[in-house]
Amino acid sequence: MLSQFSILNSQFPTLQRATLRFTRRDLLSGMGAAVLGLGLVRAREALAADSMNVIEFEETLARQRAEHYRHRRVDVPKEGFRPVGGKVADFAVASDKGSHHFFYIERRLTEGTPFYPGHEIYFGHASTRNLADWEVHDPVMLVRPGTWEDGHVWAPCIIRRGDEFLMAYTGVSGRLSQNIGFASSRDLFEWKRWESNPLSPCRNKPWAFWREDAIEQGGRFWLTYTANTRDGASCIAMTSTSDFRSWADHGPICVGPKSGYEPRLEGGHPQGSLESANMVHRGGRWFLVVKAKVRGIDNASWIIESERNTSFDFEARRPFWPGATGVEIVRDRNAQSLLAVFAEGCIRFGVVDWGVPSPTARFVATSEELAAWL
Repeated sequence: MLSQFSILNSQFPTLQRATLRFTRRDLLSGMGAAVLGLGLVRAREALAADSMNVIEFEETLARQRAEHYRHRRVDVPKEGFRPVGGKVADFAVASDKGSHHFFYIERRLTEGTPFYPGHEIYFGHASTRNLADWEVHDPVMLVRPGTWEDGHVWAPCIIRRGDEFLMAYTGVSGRLSQNIGFASSRDLFEWKRWESNPLSPCRNKPWAFWREDAIEQGGRFWLTYTANTRDGASCIAMTSTSDFRSWADHGPICVGPKSGYEPRLEGGHPQGSLESANMVHRGGRWFLVVKAKVRGIDNASWIIESERNTSFDFEARRPFWPGATGVEIVRDRNAQSLLAVFAEGCIRFGVVDWGVPSPTARFVATSEELAAWL
């Protein structure tokens, strides 16, 4: 209305005063009707409120909150999934009965570091059939006071073995010593930790720096994890097993810089650990996708290719997916894969073609492209 009046005013200057008086009168009249209408709406709401007792009030509010928290609609690919009030970090994907289940570090903090007590103390759990409508379930794998995992739980990884699912994850003590734990589930909702926990792959290894009161991250099953070498470099190390009882140490398979690290209390370190690794075997080639913030370089998502899975040269890395970390494979289709990552605290999706000479990933461009994978 106001823009139309402005055009009329500029085209017919002789009508300016009369039109202005009419428009103001008309506007005031309309405002009066709007105020009256608003008053009637509020009066109806007041009558409804007057008829509601405190029990009805609390039950109604509880239903509203549950609906807001449990059911999330995502406008893909413009945005990604995140839980109400939180953000997503490293996660795992498991598919069952037509649904994709995501288990993620749930970040509910305003500062950039997860190490403070009370933060990152469980895995969030959400599922989706179409990657747009999400159902948020109860959290799983809460920390256990007085144990080796009483500080935080991080970086889940899930595989299917027979009729059950197996989760490997990092457990962090209050002193920030980190080890690997295992848990099993048949339905992805109830998880049982293994009595044999924890696995300490760096304990007493000549190549590793590890202490119980300090930090260490965590056919044949190959388990990669973040660790520190004895001479001060961050690395991706590996251990393997065929029965989940005896483990073979393969030591560091990819070693990062030995200098250049600078701690910043507020986060945003100019250089950080090698982490969020995913090792992929496609077309006779091994690929290691890893997150690594390197001083002076904006990109933090890298891919390294090797002829064997026990050695990846960090200096031979190349950018894989700018703006994305924690790469997980959701589905495969021929030489391509549908990928999920966390970016800016949300789970988002992308694609990669492993068959090209130098595979790189990109975000899904349209909702139609994403739907074609389902």
